[in-house]
Amino acid sequence: MKPLFTLLFFCSFVINSAQKSAPDSLLLILSQTNDPDKIIQLQNQISEAYQSSDPSQMQKFAKLALMNSKKSNNPIQKAKAYQNIGISYIILSDYDKAIQNFEASEQILINQKNPSKESQEILAKTLGSKGIAFSEKNNYAKALEYDFRAVKIYENLKNKLQLSKIYNNIGVIYNSIDDGKKALEYFLKANQLQKQDNNPAVAVSASNIGLIYLNQNQKTKAKQYFDESLKAFEIHPNARGLGELYNNYSRYYISENQYDLAKEFLLKAEETFISIEDQFGLSDTYLLLGEIYFKENHPEKSLEFAGKSLEIAKELELPETRMKSEKLLSDIYDKQGNQELALQHLRNYNFEKDNLEKIINEQQRLKTELDFHYEKEQLEKKETEMRAKWLVILGFVVLAFVLVGLFFYFRNREREKTLMLQKQLAEFEHKALHLQMNPHFVFNCLASISSFIMQNGKEDAMKYLSKFSKLMRLTLEFSKESSIPIDKEIEALQNYLELEQLRFNQKFDFKINKDSEIEDDTAIPSLLLQPYVENAIIHGVAPKDGKGFIKIDFTQKDEQLICVIEDDGVGIDTSRELKKNSVNVHQSMALDISKKRLKTLEELENKKVNLKIEELKDENNNSRGTRITLELPLNYIND
Repeated sequence: MKPLFTLLFFCSFVINSAQKSAPDSLLLILSQTNDPDKIIQLQNQISEAYQSSDPSQMQKFAKLALMNSKKSNNPIQKAKAYQNIGISYIILSDYDKAIQNFEASEQILINQKNPSKESQEILAKTLGSKGIAFSEKNNYAKALEYDFRAVKIYENLKNKLQLSKIYNNIGVIYNSIDDGKKALEYFLKANQLQKQDNNPAVAVSASNIGLIYLNQNQKTKAKQYFDESLKAFEIHPNARGLGELYNNYSRYYISENQYDLAKEFLLKAEETFISIEDQFGLSDTYLLLGEIYFKENHPEKSLEFAGKSLEIAKELELPETRMKSEKLLSDIYDKQGNQELALQHLRNYNFEKDNLEKIINEQQRLKTELDFHYEKEQLEKKETEMRAKWLVILGFVVLAFVLVGLFFYFRNREREKTLMLQKQLAEFEHKALHLQMNPHFVFNCLASISSFIMQNGKEDAMKYLSKFSKLMRLTLEFSKESSIPIDKEIEALQNYLELEQLRFNQKFDFKINKDSEIEDDTAIPSLLLQPYVENAIIHGVAPKDGKGFIKIDFTQKDEQLICVIEDDGVGIDTSRELKKNSVNVHQSMALDISKKRLKTLEELENKKVNLKIEELKDENNNSRGTRITLELPLNYIND
């Protein structure tokens, strides 16, 4: 069974809907031209320019081009003229004459000894047009034969524009034999290519896709594609396609029981189809109007439009439309109580139904045959692919050997890089230990403890001496390990800060916090944080007027251990000014080595390490201290 909509878009898929020039401008150029070859070319161009607005004028100029090309023996323009005449006959619904002209064009082109790209383009277009003509005559096997021949040519020429049109035509044919799945596949392929090239034909393919979705009762998708089609038609007008889109909109609103909107679109469709003398589109429009008026209980209006639809369907030999029109007329007369006419149209309906069932059976047979050819083609394609695989298998083997060689080469390089990074890390850890055991810090601590003995007694001095010895012991222990448990790091920082409190005469207070989510076996690189804490003391709180405060927080987020060292000291800018007058070489070296350790650790672990140093500001944009944030990859101590 051929659905109503499947033949309504053929014109826009036969010819290039995006015309290069308007007919008027081409006619002006023609009136000023004396070159015979240029005249023939312009006559064909004018013919093409009229295709979407005036098929009679299209045929007129194509026949002029044919007559002149015969006189000048110009085979390319002659073939093109036959093609344009054939297209005009399709628009005028005379498919036999259309096929005759397409065959004349095809014969000229296949006799070309060395076909040019232009002649190949014309041949492919002729084959596609011929396929449409056969589709109109319900000869779908022939239609597909010519369409697939056109597809091969367009694929070789890489012509996406025309390829998208042929895909659409193939979709129309599959939909005509009720193979909605394949029809939708080809419509979507066409639509995708058209969107890539901003092709005006995207309006027609979108309308086709929308109608398939509507037939599948997917109304949201259907409306989406109808709206997409309408927007495209507003940019690139196409009377025939727009008229059918109006019919499709009416089908959508009928399914939603919104008859007023449906009629509004059908009246637009009628006006459009009349303007281009499209009887096929009108038969569909009148049938839909008749059905709506019957549902609204307006039998006289329904009778008028059903009669118009039947008259056109008989003239164009449209079996499905004839059947539906006869059924509608039978229902109308039955409702009016005219049993004689109701019975007469019911008999006509049954006759048309029997004829249509024969067509449907033939279509089912054709569908089975097409499926068989499709499966055969797929099998041949697989066999070709298998042969191709055997031809390249040796290449894959060679490639495999090359890849294995490269793998071992790069693996050895990676090992060498890892060893180098491990060596660098060990050197930085050794330097960090050396700086941690800085004699200046040791002597200052001992001097402070000695002074404390003199001032406060032996008991407090022993407590701080114990902290100092514990810090030295922890530092030596840490020097043996690349990573230590976080609690050990906190213990070392606690001892170090208490000793620095003594050294700076209780110049600052401090607090160390550890998030409860952090596991006890969480690892941290040894001797890493002390230089940043030292920096906070010496360049942050020590120069500050009054007592300072240092806070150290350990938190965990996702796969990161976050260490934050924050002080309320003089801030970065003031600290830099002070450094100009008194450069602490030890402090600068410690921070530099820490940064190098972090970079080496990042490369070795192949995980991101982030260090951020920022100055804190109050509401008046004055400095209120410094915050150092260190984000390390989350690791754990191995037992």
